[in-house]
Amino acid sequence: MAVQNQKVGVIGFGIIARELCRNFLEIGNHIVDITAVVDPSDDNYALGCKILKISPRRYASVPDMLQEEELDGVIVAAPNNLHLEIIRRFEGLDIPILLEKPLDANYDNICDVLRFSQTYPGKIVVDHCMRYAPIVIKAKQLIRDNEIGRVCSFNFVQNCHYGNTMYRNFRRTMAGGGGMFVEKATHDFDILIHLLEAKPVRVAAIAKRQVFGGTKSNDLTCGACPESISCPSSIHNISLNYGVEPMEAQGQNKCVYAQEIDVPDNEACLIDFENDIFGSYSECYFTPSSCPSREYEIIGSKGILKISFTHDGDDNHGRVVLCQRFATPGDKSVFDFDYRNRIHYNGGHNVARHFYQLMTTTAHPMTTVQQAFAAETLAHAATLAYSEDKFINIRDVLPGDLRSAWLDGWEKDFYLPDFIPQTENA
Repeated sequence: MAVQNQKVGVIGFGIIARELCRNFLEIGNHIVDITAVVDPSDDNYALGCKILKISPRRYASVPDMLQEEELDGVIVAAPNNLHLEIIRRFEGLDIPILLEKPLDANYDNICDVLRFSQTYPGKIVVDHCMRYAPIVIKAKQLIRDNEIGRVCSFNFVQNCHYGNTMYRNFRRTMAGGGGMFVEKATHDFDILIHLLEAKPVRVAAIAKRQVFGGTKSNDLTCGACPESISCPSSIHNISLNYGVEPMEAQGQNKCVYAQEIDVPDNEACLIDFENDIFGSYSECYFTPSSCPSREYEIIGSKGILKISFTHDGDDNHGRVVLCQRFATPGDKSVFDFDYRNRIHYNGGHNVARHFYQLMTTTAHPMTTVQQAFAAETLAHAATLAYSEDKFINIRDVLPGDLRSAWLDGWEKDFYLPDFIPQTENA
């Protein structure tokens, strides 16, 4: 069968959208064209065109783009709190949608996104790209092969060094991003559910805002601040210390000590799963750039699996270590991964391959709205747990009409997809 050239539209042309577009443009043979863009920011549009070396047509609104363009697929990568509003514009259509996670910022809206997906005739795949990363696929295979026996408990930790950027944009408010359990930990909760193949039952949490936020004006930018030269968090000093381009052109220049910041920057939770599995998750957003980490430890009756996404603090290399309980001391299996300077552990290109597959064949989405809803329900419950200072039973937060989506068929088999090269190393 001849290769089909696909026309893709993009809604929201910020950092994540540009990365998604780059993945599509690089999967080979020029089989995907980024044809059209909707974004209100002149800077976002100009920077995206410059970085990607493309010139898609720009539209003022989603309806305008959908009316004028014959698209084979659409990427939705606008701020979280706009997702429901955007996908409702697809009512009556059947265009495949690649929806950036989370489904929305507000849990009521998250529920409505799921409801929309249940009646939408087109395919919707959620960009839970970590499931497509070779390092996660390997970990999943080892657990499925019973290498650590029955899963008993887990410890997941994420120490994030780029909180300085996240607290400059829509993610800095609960209304805009939904909080870090929903915005960021959703990735980790999704992988946790995916690897354990079990449903969370209840959750307790502690969350505090310890560094970001303060008394500065909500409109204050580093460029207009008299303290910019001396402030260690200014975009100029961050860029100087990191050795990267200034963040002004990316719209990431708002003060991280603004009054409106209400999102915790250090939080942890204790999660009780079915099948007697339990464990902890923590995330911190003021980690030094010299010490980032994303570490998963899964403890089984026959061994322990350690997944280091940032091996030795290196964002470009990961490692899976299998230590079996009855092996000789020092005996372990080690699997190393090179991410080739790609974010999300080189899973993005496989998302692009899968979305192309969805646009051109009868294949079904692998990372579904239903699966994302499961992770985000856990995230919402964790947010309630710290705000109400108690264990939250997850079943209690589910709307009655969506309980079946939680209880039945929410976790599809995702093992070794045929469009992903079958190798241990990325």
